[in-house]
Amino acid sequence: MQFTLQHVIHAQHISAAQGLGSEIIVGCTDGQLTRFVLEQQAYTAQTTVTIPSEKPIDDLVVLPSLSRLLVQADHQIYFYTLPFLDLVNIKPIRNVLTFAVDHRHLQRPPVLVNEPVEFSVIKRTGIAMFSLRNDKLWYQKEIPLPQGSPLALTARRTGHHLCFADNEYYNMVDLDQASLFQLLPLRQILDPTPWKVEPIVTVIGENEFLITSWTGSSALGVFITGDGDPVRGTLEWAGYPKAVCRCPVLIVKDVC
Repeated sequence: MQFTLQHVIHAQHISAAQGLGSEIIVGCTDGQLTRFVLEQQAYTAQTTVTIPSEKPIDDLVVLPSLSRLLVQADHQIYFYTLPFLDLVNIKPIRNVLTFAVDHRHLQRPPVLVNEPVEFSVIKRTGIAMFSLRNDKLWYQKEIPLPQGSPLALTARRTGHHLCFADNEYYNMVDLDQASLFQLLPLRQILDPTPWKVEPIVTVIGENEFLITSWTGSSALGVFITGDGDPVRGTLEWAGYPKAVCRCPVLIVKDVC
């Protein structure tokens, strides 16, 4: 069955989406958040709310173990319940560039049960660590970033290792040791490519990531541990991928 959300949402532009079983949570550029449910071979909108800022929704992360949803918009993170999309009475986290939930809390069925969900929030000057359990949020600590560091664009976390990318490099952070080091450059050569090379970070397993790098003539996919060691060998594509996911085998989508 092929399903396009644009058939249901006419006036808004989709900016983020997450699946949860037979349901899809969709965020739009007008700040609208909608939950769709699969019924009789068709998706129908069950719940629609608008986030407080009414700004474009940049990212959504479903927390299966807590039945909660994290929503990033206007450099803030809001907290919602699932499945009813009620706004949780938690003060939004502000000054957010991007964030990453520990991948172990995103497993389905849940791997870590009855434990607070840990996540990292990358800001301009540091990486703040939080834990969430139902309607309570705890601030843990913040790791400062070097002064003048480029702004983070995307991030993924597994355990105490956080891999994030700015517009120049991939970086690895040991959250326990509060240490940071650079990995591969996003572009290994400056060339007039007709498309924008976006960083891609994919969690492959515990303590393992896949990152992509453009060489000028092809794209490399490098498997790397949280310690920065390459493993498994290297993938190579003729064009640069738009997206990469593991579910449960590696899938590459829409090569440029």
